Amino acid sequence: MDATSKQELTVNGMTCGHCAQTLTAVLGTLSGVTSVDVDAAGGRAVVHAAHPLSTEVLAGAVDEAGFELLAVHERTR
Repeated sequence: MDATSKQELTVNGMTCGHCAQTLTAVLGTLSGVTSVDVDAAGGRAVVHAAHPLSTEVLAGAVDEAGFELLAVHERTR
């Protein structure tokens, strides 16, 4: 069985469903990402990937979407 990664992001600046769609689309383009769940109201995103992504890669994607990455919590499952 392949190892997978679950990373929980705390994101600043999201205010609506469109924000969630934008962040989901950008994070979904990253190499190895299999799914993304975004809660704009809670300021959280969960990235499921084949391998953990670096904080730098995640911060770049969040910035590209127009938001600010505040924290990354990594969970390997």
